[in-house]
Amino acid sequence: MDSKEIKKCKICDKPNLSEFISFGKMPVANAFLDKENLGKEEFKYPMGVSFCPDCKMVQLTNIVPYEKYIVPDDKGNRNYAFFSSTSKAMEEHFAGMAKEIEERFLDSNSKVLEIGSNDGIMLQAFKKNKVLGIEPSHNVAKIARSKGIETITEFFDADLANKISEEKGKYKTITSTNVFLNIINIHSFLKGVYNLLDKKGVFITEDPYIQNILSQKAYDQIYDEHIWYFSLHSLENLLNMNNMEIFDAEEQWVHGGSMRVYACKKGDYKQTDRVKDYIQKEKKNGIDKISPYLNFSKEVKESKEKLSKLLQRIKEDGKKIVGYGASSKGTIVCNYCDIGTNVLDYITDSTPYKQGLYSPGKHIPIVSPEIFHKDNADYALLFIPNHLTEVMGKEKEFLNRKGKFITHWPEAKIIENGN
Repeated sequence: MDSKEIKKCKICDKPNLSEFISFGKMPVANAFLDKENLGKEEFKYPMGVSFCPDCKMVQLTNIVPYEKYIVPDDKGNRNYAFFSSTSKAMEEHFAGMAKEIEERFLDSNSKVLEIGSNDGIMLQAFKKNKVLGIEPSHNVAKIARSKGIETITEFFDADLANKISEEKGKYKTITSTNVFLNIINIHSFLKGVYNLLDKKGVFITEDPYIQNILSQKAYDQIYDEHIWYFSLHSLENLLNMNNMEIFDAEEQWVHGGSMRVYACKKGDYKQTDRVKDYIQKEKKNGIDKISPYLNFSKEVKESKEKLSKLLQRIKEDGKKIVGYGASSKGTIVCNYCDIGTNVLDYITDSTPYKQGLYSPGKHIPIVSPEIFHKDNADYALLFIPNHLTEVMGKEKEFLNRKGKFITHWPEAKIIENGN
């Protein structure tokens, strides 16, 4: 099957899912095309989002299999289009995260495991501990190994955890950043985490936070890889089903607003006042009811209309618009808002892997930053709005020659010189 419709909640198995928003047929967000494949039919799936009133989990209504977006090449190697180390801001963020983990939970003999370790951007920051990465994509794992980071190129589940436990023992900390929300068989994943945790071991996960998605109308966080959209309510229910619990949490700026969650085996740590406050705030905001999600659906439709009108007005003025950042978010925005080559001349992106390819669904050409810098575009539609500050610092020349950025959330607007 190309996509699997969920009849019941995949967390608690209750048949009470309620879909609150539908985006129509969507392509795989990272399925960039080469010129030879432009004429071929693309895989698309009905992208909707549902809420479970029983376990409180927000989830994609239809799950897309891994092989649709972690694509094997002719040699059977799985390749992934995103390399974490392309962002300096993310490198600094992960270095800070590693330092905090070392100071708070580790001693010099502790072992660290990262699930979804990408190109080793965080594990490279652990200087005093033995590290192991799990990364199913061969191309990014190869970069991590070149840095001297031991990396297993497999999907993490309970079976792999058993194998690692037998061969390498237990781990004091297990981390996953912007990965936990991607896991199809999430219960098997957590069984594996539980099995690999050492005495008073800590599982630390950092993913986009549903309250930020709602408040910012950040519908571009929703795509095929992102299966789950966590609140602390839904995470606590999920972890309890697997004999674990949350003992601390802290909001982070990354990915437009994420929550870093600290979990352990039941009873290992006392719950902090900070996480109690977050949970209370969620309840006050009605995050455990469907009403805020229905309101989100209404606001997303309004956001789409505002962006479409803004772009139309700029084009009617005879101005040139390009895209900035060939991201998964950009795929969603372009396809949901019907933005194609009639609006954007191209999308610029610093990832060599993407340059020369075409965007999923709308087939907008992707070019190098050098072309963008030599061009005379009037506007750049920002498809990585969560990196706005970093982009503004990097593109001063574009701003100095009166170039302007456009963002789509929390509302469609033109940004001049960072304002």
